[in-house]
Formats: sequence, structure tokens, C-alpha cells
Amino acid sequence: MSLQRGERQTQRTKEALTRAFVQLIHEKNYKAITINDIVDRANTGRSTFYRYFQSKADVLLSLHEGIFDRLSLGLSSASDWLANEPPPQFVMLLQRYQQYENIPVSFLYELGNDVDYVVPRMEALLSRQFEESLRRSFSEDDSSIPFSVLARSIAGTYSWLIRCWFMERRTFTPDQVAEHIHRLTRAAIREAFDERDEIHTVYNKSS
Repeated sequence: MSLQRGERQTQRTKEALTRAFVQLIHEKNYKAITINDIVDRANTGRSTFYRYFQSKADVLLSLHEGIFDRLSLGLSSASDWLANEPPPQFVMLLQRYQQYENIPVSFLYELGNDVDYVVPRMEALLSRQFEESLRRSFSEDDSSIPFSVLARSIAGTYSWLIRCWFMERRTFTPDQVAEHIHRLTRAAIREAFDERDEIHTVYNKSS
């Protein structure tokens, strides 16, 4: 379904504001970025900004919603959740973050006064993505843990371990972090289904 003219304009404007924010976060600390910085870089006005976002924190959340959308594509079937290796998309995402070794990553864990607003919403976004993927991949009737609870647990694992990875100066490689997170996630899935061996057979056949 193609977008109408107004919808295309809205999408282009939001993308321009998001791109401007991404450029700025590579140049300065998150706390130092102002709304004026963003609109000047995007070549638009403050009224236009507030038409789409309430604050720079909402731009950050919009950016991560797109990241989480792409991440969830790596877990689109039961076979992906139960695979021996983590989703390639997730490994590539962490590898991409590692490229920014010398770029401030304060937007991940030094959000200043915005931390209490951003972090819970980021985890809620990630949880929603995982819950949708779980419902596409498995039958909740077969799970001993409600998918809403399971998704929050998995989202917490992703969120916390990735933040720790950054704060500890990347003690592990992206591949190692992805493997650790995937193994913990897979263990949660197996526990939810009572660790039954037939889960592999049943869902691999259905995928």
C-alpha cells in the first residue's frame, strides 16, 4: 500500500530530524544536544519538530524503535529462537556499534535527566517486538509462562547485557555478547516449554 502525499512528507520530515539527531550524537554528548541543534541540522523549524516529537528523548526512542524492528526480524520463527547460533542480524548490529569505539555512546547509558523516561520505554519497545515474534513463532497455549512475561524477561536480558557491554569497555567481542544473550534467551524459551525435547521437532516442522 503506497503512502499518500501527506504521509510521505511526514515520513521524510521525521527521517530528516532523526538523521540530524544521529549525526549530532556522533559529535557531542547527548546531554549537550538541544532542540535548536536538531532543527538547524535538519533545516527545519521548532514548530515542525514539535509536530512529531515532544523532546529529543522521543527522537531517541523513535530511532531505537526502528533498530528494534530490524532486530526482531532475526527472530521471526521458532527455528530462529532455538537455533544454535544467534541471529546474524543481531551480531551485525553489535558489530556496527563496535565501529563507534571512539564516538561517545552516552545516548545508551548516560542520559542525564532523561534516563527515567527513556530506559523503561526502550525496554517496553523491545519487549513488544519480542512478544509479537513469540506469538508468530509459538503457541502460547504450550507455554508455562505467559508470553507477555517471557518477552519482558528476554528484553531485560538484551537491554542489561548490552548496556553492561558498553559500560565495561567491551570486555567481550560482539560475537561473544550475541552468543551469551542468545543462549540465555534460548534457555528461557526451553524453560517456558518445560524443556521438552519435542519442542525442537514440533516447531522446526511447523516453521
